Amino acid sequence: MKIYTKTGDDGNTGLLGNVRVPKDSRRIEAYGAVDETNAALGIVLAHLPSAAQAAQAWLNAIQSDLLVIGTILATPPSDPKKRADLPSHRAQALEEHIDQMETDLKPLTQFILPQGTKGSAFAHLTRAISRRAERRVVALSHDERVDKAVIVYLNRLSDFLFVLARWINAHEGGPETVWSYSDTEGAKISSEAARPADRLSASLKKLEADKESRKTLFEKASTQMQKKKEIADKLFRQNVDQINKDGGKVEKPLRDLDLD
Repeated sequence: MKIYTKTGDDGNTGLLGNVRVPKDSRRIEAYGAVDETNAALGIVLAHLPSAAQAAQAWLNAIQSDLLVIGTILATPPSDPKKRADLPSHRAQALEEHIDQMETDLKPLTQFILPQGTKGSAFAHLTRAISRRAERRVVALSHDERVDKAVIVYLNRLSDFLFVLARWINAHEGGPETVWSYSDTEGAKISSEAARPADRLSASLKKLEADKESRKTLFEKASTQMQKKKEIADKLFRQNVDQINKDGGKVEKPLRDLDLD
């Protein structure tokens, strides 16, 4: 099978169901932008650092979702056949990934510049492309019927990619540059190394506190054991003194009280 068909040489292309439309139609623009988003995700995957490999399975699933969305968009409303379906739980999965990543990140209170490590920068770029795909799909929905689940998913995807960019950057220790603006000072930027350390630091502090707590308990137990030994030694000496005082003798040495 040849990759080139020459059927699009006249500036038209085919939708599913053998419907021909111009290549600059809104429907082609819509699923074309979705395709761009998918390709950009491939670049993110290629630059995913080892510390953020947990996202690989997420991104593979998202690329599959985008192919489903492309199929939905490539099906004209006149086609009675339902060729693909995007379940609502796929958008919910994006929300779950966002919540999971945010446990590793400092809360964001200001704008940040779309930069950082390579993986982070590519995730920011993919986010911008996904926003364009969303705009193209919304524009199409003004003229033709579009599955609501597609618009919801693309909107959630851009949120996911923004958090993913921060998450990758934090795991690589890249700079996170805050941007602010005021009438008196104009635009200001400040940069510091991003850290996934909020949860890590809390865990380390908890381990240190547990260590100190165990140390305190050990010291307390040792003190109590020492006191018991002193009391046992005192009683032993008193018993020996009493035996000697009464004129008796100890046939064999009495061993110390076994405290173990």
